Amino acid sequence: MPIISREYEEFLREEKLAKKLTLYEKLCNVAEKFSIFPIPKGLEKNYREAIEFSHLKATPKGAFSLAILSTLLILLVSITFLVIFDSLSFSSVIFSLILASIAFYFLFNYPSHYSTVFRINASSEMVLATIYMSISMHLSPNLENAVRFAARNLKGALAIDLRELLWGVYTRKYDRIEDALDYFIKKWERENKEFTESLYLIKNSSVESQTKRERFLDEAVSVMLDGTKERMRIYSRQLKEPVTILNALGILLPIIGLVFFPIVSLFLPELIQPVALALGYDFFLPLIVYLFMNNYLEKRPYSFHQPDLSKHPDFFVVKFYEKPYTIPLLVSLPLIAFGLFNIIGEKSVFSFSLLIHSMLITLGISLGIITYSYLSVKRKLKIRKEIFDIENEFAEALFQLGNMILRGIPLETALRRIKNDIKNLGISKFFDKILYNIETFGMTFENSIFDKRYGAINYFPSSIVESTMHVIVETSKRGMQSASKAMVIISKYLKDMHEVDEELKNLLEEVTSTMNIQSVILAPLSAGVVVTIAAIMTRLLISLGEAIHSIYSNIGSSLGPAGDIGTGVLSSITNLSAIIPIHGFQLIVGIYLIEIVTIIAITLSTITNGDENLLKRLMISKVLMYSCIVYFATLLFTYYLFTSVVSIEKLIV
Repeated sequence: MPIISREYEEFLREEKLAKKLTLYEKLCNVAEKFSIFPIPKGLEKNYREAIEFSHLKATPKGAFSLAILSTLLILLVSITFLVIFDSLSFSSVIFSLILASIAFYFLFNYPSHYSTVFRINASSEMVLATIYMSISMHLSPNLENAVRFAARNLKGALAIDLRELLWGVYTRKYDRIEDALDYFIKKWERENKEFTESLYLIKNSSVESQTKRERFLDEAVSVMLDGTKERMRIYSRQLKEPVTILNALGILLPIIGLVFFPIVSLFLPELIQPVALALGYDFFLPLIVYLFMNNYLEKRPYSFHQPDLSKHPDFFVVKFYEKPYTIPLLVSLPLIAFGLFNIIGEKSVFSFSLLIHSMLITLGISLGIITYSYLSVKRKLKIRKEIFDIENEFAEALFQLGNMILRGIPLETALRRIKNDIKNLGISKFFDKILYNIETFGMTFENSIFDKRYGAINYFPSSIVESTMHVIVETSKRGMQSASKAMVIISKYLKDMHEVDEELKNLLEEVTSTMNIQSVILAPLSAGVVVTIAAIMTRLLISLGEAIHSIYSNIGSSLGPAGDIGTGVLSSITNLSAIIPIHGFQLIVGIYLIEIVTIIAITLSTITNGDENLLKRLMISKVLMYSCIVYFATLLFTYYLFTSVVSIEKLIV
């Protein structure tokens, strides 16, 4: 077995022992101690597979016990509060049961959900893992070095798996790295066939001649990239159906259905309560839509490569304006407070001023989300763009540099020439710094890149650039011809990966454009029209009710007791005070729109860019801003149009 360095041995030990338990893992361990519920054997097997697959530090018994005990605790606490505050009723008990059921569903399925998230996070690194291992095998046909190189340069879930393999080899769990890879391939075989095929090719290449080995390694990368495109092509077709369902059942139908509630609440006030309507539309319906879309997102193929920003010194710095309780709060709080001040205590069912004040509350909530989502990522997006551009340009620059050195041009001369060829690219500064360190300080090629104080890599904190330069530096110790060969190989793989990323985005463009239209036009347009129709209907019903009441009052006074009875019957049928106030109705619709548009924005960003929080927040800020503009403009315009063309008072008369 190859010797493992003392530093790497220490790294593995820390990786194995120093991992902190998450809150869920701690709760599972506590719940296991108080467990009195036996876990079914079939469920125990499913839990164990999910836990072992995702390296979750919990037991099947603990996970099952946490689901049962938490559900009972939530049910007990909610019922106790209802009794204490004398609010126990059939509807409140049903609500408590629904809350407990949601908690049970979430915790019962959490191991499976966590395993799925682990798979998604790991699969997003599979292309890079294949490329890293192929590069290492191109330069040195040693499987353990290849796995180690990939494990060191990956940052996510797949890196954990690869480190576990190395740990298993070191602790003699596996006799050879080949045995460890066989286990790894078997684990991922069901999840990703092309990845395991690529690993087979990489593994088998270690015993082949150089020419055949290089062919195997190129084939491994091609299999991985072609499989990625095919998976995404299938996924883009599968997404069309849920997007249509989301549009019909999650957006348009619920919003249009709202228009009937003012009429129903007029004649059957006991069926339509504002609190029940708010809970249904602003809690349960968005939750159902989110779970529905999340179910499809969990089935998506591996996402695109995202630049690692953690190495940038300014990434973890949080500026004053990036905090949620600064500018976002200053923008939203005055609007919300002013709107609430003018609404609270008002008993009027309809007035235009109440509608405007409720719109201010909706505007305040949306502006708070928009400003936080944008300001918290604005500065960091510049860092991301800088690193992203560098990584895209790096492949071309590396290819040119490698070709120059292959032709026998000395390193310094090649750096000077390439500086002129790529002077318009951002990556040119990287090679400028390398050349400057060599010429000014007399540094070696390695020190000019990785010197802790003056190294060029300090100014270009990209994990791909850093890992690539590590390979090139190590290879250069065998001679610059070997280093130039490494440059050409790496640049080819990086170009292939970039081309696949662009092709995948084009494949998803049809689906994402549909979702964009839903969130920016269809949903806010429908919501604005529905609120306008509800406002007109409420105003019409009030005017009609007052007119009929006045007529029957006059007739009733002339008819005596019979007229009084008729007036009382009419008042009981058309209870105007039971109509949902228009300002409350607008708040229900406005908050629902904010929630549903935010869910669509998150889904859209995840499909387009993968699981990256910066781009999710940016997408939320953009989509929510446009949808709010359309919503408020539609509401005000259609209300003005209806009221200016048709006079409701004259219509009643």
